[in-house]
Amino acid sequence: MKRPLYYLFCVIACTSMVGATMPMAAIAEAIQPQETAGQQAQADATSSGAGKAEDGTNANATADTAEDSTATSTGTSAVNTESADGTPTATGTPTPSLRAQTNGTPEAISTAAETGYAHSATATQNGVTFTVSWNDAPAGTATTFHVTQTNGSSQAKARMDVPTYWDGGSQESVCDPSRAAWASYYSLGTAGHDFTFDFTASGTYRIYFYFMDNDRNDPQNDKGIYYLRTTAEVTVNDAARPSVTQIVNDAVDLCRQQTNGSEYDMALWLHDWTLDQLEYDHSLNWCSAESGLTRHQGTCESYQRIYSKLLDAAGIANGRITGNGHTWNAVKIDGKWCQMDLTWDDTSDNWYGDLDQRHLYFGLTDELMAIAHSDHTANYQKADYAYRSTDLSNNYFVRNGKVDEWAKKYADRIQRHLDAKEESFSIDADNQSFPPSISGIQNGIVAYAMNQREWKTDGAKVNLTATSNVTKESNSKWNAKYDLKAEYKTAALGSVIDDGPYRLATAL
Repeated sequence: MKRPLYYLFCVIACTSMVGATMPMAAIAEAIQPQETAGQQAQADATSSGAGKAEDGTNANATADTAEDSTATSTGTSAVNTESADGTPTATGTPTPSLRAQTNGTPEAISTAAETGYAHSATATQNGVTFTVSWNDAPAGTATTFHVTQTNGSSQAKARMDVPTYWDGGSQESVCDPSRAAWASYYSLGTAGHDFTFDFTASGTYRIYFYFMDNDRNDPQNDKGIYYLRTTAEVTVNDAARPSVTQIVNDAVDLCRQQTNGSEYDMALWLHDWTLDQLEYDHSLNWCSAESGLTRHQGTCESYQRIYSKLLDAAGIANGRITGNGHTWNAVKIDGKWCQMDLTWDDTSDNWYGDLDQRHLYFGLTDELMAIAHSDHTANYQKADYAYRSTDLSNNYFVRNGKVDEWAKKYADRIQRHLDAKEESFSIDADNQSFPPSISGIQNGIVAYAMNQREWKTDGAKVNLTATSNVTKESNSKWNAKYDLKAEYKTAALGSVIDDGPYRLATAL
């Protein structure tokens, strides 16, 4: 989709996701007091239960309770009908709603007025019980999770972690867990606290809720709870909210109908389809295939993950590349690896003449991709690098013939040097005004086309080797040119001269 430039945002947007594991039902855990909340240990204990809503949304909630570091499953899935009274204690931080907004930024919400809930998950430690309660919500409406505490102190607080999504494929975090909204704890007071999230795809969502209640400055009210966790699991099965896998499969089916089925045509069609699905998320919150395909926003992680899923479904080999805090795809077309950066291709800008910026990063070599992402040089020089890309035959501008138009503009200038039998010479590039990150890539592709052309002088072939040479003198001054080397061959004689035992001929 059309959007402004965002390149600098990519540097801090990428996160690593966990592998594919099937989410379990609600969990509650307790660990003995640690020095700080930031030293939380991670542990898993699981139990399961299920309930199904009439609107197609399933919500499973069971819980383990723990006292003195011993977790005991209680297998509860209760309805909480106790009304909230009192006023929340201020924390100095706005209460966030983690529902998808157009800009991906959490917003403040009020305490829920609901008094009855269909689902709940609890966790208990040191006599304090924390409860997460929620009702099923229809498509287009955020689910509210009402979090309360019983027998806790004024220091009781909770936070909602990033939801993970799973629909039978790989599990992924829907959002970037490093965003501040996901790390903040909020006071529960006597009225509790509300968190909201909009479930936009069929599949299973797992959300961890973390609790603390401790006060070392007031030993009499110190509940000694530094780390306690419970889990809400919501399963959506709604035709109005197709799963990521369904969306991907439908797209690939359409791709097969609208292309000739070749790997190149399918890779190009899926590339363009992906760009039409989402906008770059400048808040850097949304970072998954789920967010890109159902919320239509995401960071480079979303672009890379969506394209990878599409290529997998189409049977096209691909890989994940990272560099400069960014991620993109390697794609194998007709047995040859090439580099694709859909994030940087997602632009409506048209600043550089007839250069189609929407396909500038489609089918590059490693060397050309390293012009945009300098860390990539170290990637492809590693001995175990599996996606070495050295060929431009599947580059977008090579396949559509545009690069031949660009190369032809230099033909007369090159020919003059060849007619003069110069073995080494340089010519200025026509795109001197383009920044090096753009001209370097374009000229690298043009140099490839120059080398594919047949060159002659005086009827003899010339082996020509052209390379792009873009040098940067300062942030505002650079020079772009082509360096060329020519190897001349002698023209063949029209006929072979037969002189007795000697036969005279010249090499081509």
